[in-house]
Amino acid sequence: MADQKKIYGYTGKWALVDLSCGRVEIREAPPHIYRLYLGGRGVQAYLIYQHLKERGWLKDPLSPANRIVIGNSSLNDTAVPTAGRGSCSFISPFTYSPAQKEWLGHRPPVFGLLTHSSCGGLFPNMLKRAGFDQIIIDGRAEKPVRLLVVEGKVQIIEAEPELFEEINGRKVLRRASETTDFLSQKHPGSSTVCAGPAGWNQVALACLTNDYHRNFGRGGAGAVFGSKNLVAITAYGRQLPEFYDREKFLEKSRAIDESVNSHVHDPNWTASFRPETGTTWWLDRAFNGGYLGQKGGYLPWHNFDEGYFDPELYKRVSTAAFLEIAGKHKVCNRCRHIMCTRSAAVNSGPYAHEGVRPEFETIALWINCCLTDRDGIFYLNHLCNELGVDTMTFGSVMAGAMELREKGWWPLPGAPEFGHTASMIKALEDIAYGRSDCGRLLARPTDLVVDELIKSTAGASPEEIVRCLTTAYAGLGYAGIEPKVFPGMFTAYGTSNRGRGDHTYAWTIQAEEGGLSGAENLASYVAGSQTGKALTDSLGLCDFFTEDFASPDFLEMYRALTGIEYTAESLKECGRRIYILERFVNNQQGRRREYDAFIPPKFAEPLTAGPQAGKRLDPVYYNAILDAYYRQWKWSAEGLVPAKLLEEYGLE
Repeated sequence: MADQKKIYGYTGKWALVDLSCGRVEIREAPPHIYRLYLGGRGVQAYLIYQHLKERGWLKDPLSPANRIVIGNSSLNDTAVPTAGRGSCSFISPFTYSPAQKEWLGHRPPVFGLLTHSSCGGLFPNMLKRAGFDQIIIDGRAEKPVRLLVVEGKVQIIEAEPELFEEINGRKVLRRASETTDFLSQKHPGSSTVCAGPAGWNQVALACLTNDYHRNFGRGGAGAVFGSKNLVAITAYGRQLPEFYDREKFLEKSRAIDESVNSHVHDPNWTASFRPETGTTWWLDRAFNGGYLGQKGGYLPWHNFDEGYFDPELYKRVSTAAFLEIAGKHKVCNRCRHIMCTRSAAVNSGPYAHEGVRPEFETIALWINCCLTDRDGIFYLNHLCNELGVDTMTFGSVMAGAMELREKGWWPLPGAPEFGHTASMIKALEDIAYGRSDCGRLLARPTDLVVDELIKSTAGASPEEIVRCLTTAYAGLGYAGIEPKVFPGMFTAYGTSNRGRGDHTYAWTIQAEEGGLSGAENLASYVAGSQTGKALTDSLGLCDFFTEDFASPDFLEMYRALTGIEYTAESLKECGRRIYILERFVNNQQGRRREYDAFIPPKFAEPLTAGPQAGKRLDPVYYNAILDAYYRQWKWSAEGLVPAKLLEEYGLE
């Protein structure tokens, strides 16, 4: 019979690493925290909240006071399909607007938002096998260090000289594949997550990379590593999860596995497209309404000015075009059935290389830069993985710089040019290595870039500059769906806890194409989706997991794994608690209605081409949805979490 006091499913261990004093403390995880926050993203939000509550709210995300947490959850490394996603949480150095500005209408400062990033590959599960649910990292090391996590122990190790190279007279961390290769040879069978050159140079849009092409992408986790003098974390272990009721777990996980498999083989489910096309099927849906879509016309073009362009140009970067270079499946650990990632290769020309097929959002945001060079997009994706730069934020930053250059308002040489692959490659390398004034400026948070441009650009007003930069006012960067077309999706963009423009916390496109409308309905749908996504991330599952967390099979399976019993409603309450806690932290970091309601000026201008011509964002309607959204969450009209709601969810 199972021990009622024992933690099942999890390892039950946290490692607290203080780099400033070189100390590691291993703690037993409090069981009630798992019951309230599940794991992954939820537990990390709690850990960062507790840290900031004790130390004070953070003004500088690149200071030693910024805690970064990497870990997993109960379902990780089990037989449940897609149970391989890890979590990384921190205060973002990119969503940063530290002073009131006249050009922002004197909106209040935002000092970086609590950001969660999800990543697949092997590392999250290997960290669990090494004996830990969470690695909690504080402080800053005096010298470059790395962490080694092996069989229940964590060591702080001085980083080897071989991990660095000298470029332009400066010591810089090597590319991600070189770091990974070196540490894999030194620790056979291990998995590593590492910063690249961009993270080491504290580029605000730098990511962390594991397994060569899996990334904790958005928000600047790589820059946080760089600010801490932390190179990498390497993990190895053989510990397997323990079950509260093994036989029942196997029975219910088989039922879930069979259901996922049936959905993947049902052409009426979008999951059916993923094994062949991965996420690139969205290209055809967004452009011309393919893959169960409607009329398309919402694939961004020319820095979000349009959602449609020359169909002959589109053919070069269509779903079919990327299928032509796709190879064998190259999937995350514990993935079955969904199988969305495939290898890819370009065999000739200047961009010949072997790697992985880029994802939809990456491709879409580079099409937004008027790039219709498929091979160039493939190679740029490879370079971003190597240098440690988030592909999505990079696309948004590039599109803004391109428009400024086009209008003659970019004062420095080396700015990228719409539709020009080589100029994007040069800008990427300049950003990652800080090797030009242009690169160093583009590596900063957008509002600091605007300040510099206002000082040095003649002939342009601050309003004209801001119009070109959709990441202004601490935006994370909009995703690959044209914001002017779907008011519900813009609400998801505007209210995502990890920053304005993020698409992962709620996704409304299918629902809006199917007829969902009205302020109350859209607000309810977005809030419900955000609750569900908080559960997905906290359970260690992929966004493409097809099953319902509230189903009897799922709830019985979860109890059989952990011994923790939820009803459909009490599990959803965990998702709401996580989202509310994140929002409360972000309130303390400066987020309120002024941030959510900010509409980049060009989004209020109508589309002129394609089947969605005439569509634009209506500020009055959007604010009506925002009012309804705040009512859904029981927040104030200013977007603040009230004390009474915190008490209702057991928060201080």
